Amino acid sequence: MKKLSYLVFIGIGLVVGCQSGVDVNEPPAGAPAFSGEGYRPIYASENEVNQVTTEAPQPLKKPGKIYVRGNYLFINEQGKGIHLIDNADPRNPKKMSFIKILGNVDMAVKGNFLYADNGPDFVVLNIADPTQVKVEKRITNAFPSPSYPPYNQIYFECVEASKGVVVGWEKVKMNRPKCFR
Repeated sequence: MKKLSYLVFIGIGLVVGCQSGVDVNEPPAGAPAFSGEGYRPIYASENEVNQVTTEAPQPLKKPGKIYVRGNYLFINEQGKGIHLIDNADPRNPKKMSFIKILGNVDMAVKGNFLYADNGPDFVVLNIADPTQVKVEKRITNAFPSPSYPPYNQIYFECVEASKGVVVGWEKVKMNRPKCFR
């Protein structure tokens, strides 16, 4: 009886798995029509991701979270790093520096330490001198690498780990990619 059950399951599997007429170019069920635009992963090498540096101030392009510590504002630039602004005079804030942290989305500050995601890694930065930030500790692969953009009901290029670490996504014109979320 057991052998018969196994044969029935194998037979059903073969019938279902070998159906013809399934078009792999059709959009997934419930997906919107493809508009000609989708998201492409932005890759960086592991070496590039590991380089956390303090640079000259940069313009805000895609700001995220804001953290206040004393007279300083830390403003996340999604996927790129953190802007440091001296806000001692709120009517005249001064851009001080930019902390380049590829893949950065989130941060927290406690005392003289800034905690941030750095692609798949978690870094602890010493901000005693916020114009010369130093990496105190790095925990590698603390976060899963993003295999899809942070949006729903969109088409995107599938991630290829061989190209590097995904540090962001950009919306571009493209032929309909295979991945959808």
